[in-house]
Parts: sequence; C-alpha cells; structure tokens
Amino acid sequence: MSDQLHVDLLPQSIWEEAVPYEALAQLRREAPVYWHEEPDGPGFWAITRHADIKQISKDPGRFSSHEAGVSRLDLTEPMELAAYRQVVIAMDPPEHGQLRGLISKAFTPRAINGLEPAIREIAQKAIRAAVERREVDFVQEYAAAIPMHVISEMMGVPEDKSLRLAEMSSALIDDQDPEIAPTADSRQNAQIETLTIAMELAQRELADPGDNLTARLLQAEFEGRRLTEGEFGMFFLFLIVAGNETTRTAMTGGLITLLDHPDQLAAIHNDPSLIPRAVEETLRYWPPIHHFRRTAMCDVELRGRQIRKGDKALMWYPAANRDESVFDDPDRFDIRRTPNDHLSFGFGEHFCLGASLARLELRVMYEELLRHVSEIVPLAKPRRLRSNLINGIKEMRVELRPK
Repeated sequence: MSDQLHVDLLPQSIWEEAVPYEALAQLRREAPVYWHEEPDGPGFWAITRHADIKQISKDPGRFSSHEAGVSRLDLTEPMELAAYRQVVIAMDPPEHGQLRGLISKAFTPRAINGLEPAIREIAQKAIRAAVERREVDFVQEYAAAIPMHVISEMMGVPEDKSLRLAEMSSALIDDQDPEIAPTADSRQNAQIETLTIAMELAQRELADPGDNLTARLLQAEFEGRRLTEGEFGMFFLFLIVAGNETTRTAMTGGLITLLDHPDQLAAIHNDPSLIPRAVEETLRYWPPIHHFRRTAMCDVELRGRQIRKGDKALMWYPAANRDESVFDDPDRFDIRRTPNDHLSFGFGEHFCLGASLARLELRVMYEELLRHVSEIVPLAKPRRLRSNLINGIKEMRVELRPK
C-alpha cells in the first residue's frame, strides 16, 4: 500500500514545535484515509475527516478497541495486553457496556453538579496562592493543581498520596518525553506504584466504606455484578491519567489560545456567561489528545480505500476538529461558535465518561482565574510536550496581575 503524498505524523519533534495543522489539512483534503508507514510497526491508516472518525467510533464490531488497545504501538507481551484490556477505554461490547454501566453510576449529572462547591474551593485556593507569587508556572501552580486534587477528593485519596499521584500521572502518559520519563522503566514503575495505591484504597473502603467515589464504585451493581479489585485498580489508573492530564492540558491550551486572541479573552472578562461556550471552543481548537487507535476486525472499504482485517486506524482529532465540511472558517477561534460538534471527548460508546466533570472543572477554573486576575502576561514561550499523543504543555511562565 502506498500514497502519492508523503506526510509523516510520527516524529515527536514536530509536535513539540506545534500541531502540524497544514499537514493534517492536506491529508483531509487530498487523502482523508491515508496509508502511513511507521518505522516501528506495520503502518496504519490516518483518518482525518470528522464524519469518518464518527463512523469508526460508533462501529466497534468492525473497528475494535479491545483487539489491540487504543495506542498506536502494538503490545507484544500477552500479559501486558491482557491487563490493558481491563481498562474501560480498551473494551468492546458487551464487556464495555457492563463496566461502563457500573462506573457511570458515579458520573451522573447530579453527582457531578454536587462537586461544584468543592471544585470551586480548590480552584480559589490555587489561584490565590498563584496570584500571591505573581510570577508562576501556570501549568504546575494552577492548571495541574486542580484536577488531581478534585480526583483525589472524589476517590478518598489521602493528601500525601495525591501529591505523589500527580507526579506519576505524567510518567504514565507523557513517556515519549525524556524530560518527563527519563528511563525506560519510568512508566512501569509509575504504573506499579499507582496500582499499589489503588489496592490499598480499595481494601480500606471495602473494610470501612466512606462517602467517596471509591466506596460507591466498589459497592455498585450492574446486571448482577460488581467491580473486582483488579478492575477497580485499572480504572483508578485510567482515571488518574485521563482525569488529570487531559484537564490540565485543556486548561493550559485554552489559556494560551485566549492570550493569542485578546479580543476573545476580553469578551469573557466582560461577559462571564460566555465561559461555557469558550470552554467548548478551546476544546475544539486545542484538543488534549492527538489520536486514538482502532483495529479493523474485517475488511472494510472507506472512501475507496481497502482497510484490511488487522490494520490499524488512527483517528486524528485535531484534523476532525477543523474539518471544513463541519465548521465554518475552522481555523478561526470564536468563543461564540455554535453549533460546535467537536470530537475532543470522542464519540459513540467511548465518549468520555468524565466529559461533564471536565467541563465543570474548566468552567470553574476560568471563572476563578478571571475573578482574581486582571491581566495575564506571558514571560516566556510555553514549552510543549514532546509527544504525538498528548497535546500538552510542560511549562508556561506567566505573571498574574491581581484585581
């Protein structure tokens, strides 16, 4: 298989500089189902159209998350793949529906809305401390401080363990960057330590249930079954990564985008009721995840291309979120954009379980930031994560001028 185009989306150095929107747009226009060679695997199909990503996402019978997981690289160790398949994001029906049914009981709108006072208190504490220091790394001292505290409070994690989990979550998912994960064992060690904390937490809550998400998850029943400790451990691992890293990334990327568009930032300063729509537009404009994978379970034809059974299909969300057939003037950042059918939370049965929580956290974080800060002055160019998976920022030095 070959294509006349020669686009390479894999080098981390490209994404460390900026999202390659021109290359993604070229694929979307000229080869939306593009066979992409890879030096460390058999190659994959790069999917860049909004409609195609939706179609693949809602068809687990033909495009599986379970078969080989959602990461580009193949897991060669059977035990590693078996463990990965216990994570809800790497399941297909019917197992996916059963586990999601158990977990979703803790993510109802009522349950999430009830968290707002606690989230606001955490955000207020973080922004007051940051404003007092004036010159801060926005990533670590505000954006990263909130989601991990929220998750820890939800799950009943002790404060000392929460600080440690914040460190390990980066090593678990940002391991393409040698600054984050300097050795080959960094990710594995972080995974072992995180699972150990999860098991200790589960045993404590089984023996003496408290008023937290861990206890409710372990007690919940769906279709006559409960979570096993192993399933809880893998979900905890997933939640620590997904709930912390992606929200931190969305918050930081959103602020960078707003600073790059001062008229839009001024608009939400003047009218905070625009913040929910600003959250959606920053998610579209700066999706936290670059891609997820599916594996073809049979031969499939898509836009005239023959996808063979066993082929990898990578869905590129930054490309879909700027699809001209869906979004008017897609490269324009517009906090009043409506409708806004972005795919930053995925689509179909794997639509992000924590989307409501992420939206709430982002709204509260922006509200408290604007309430306490009159001006945000960049002090240095933000340092991007070296990763073709996570659209992250490692450091963002700013001065926060208080009101």
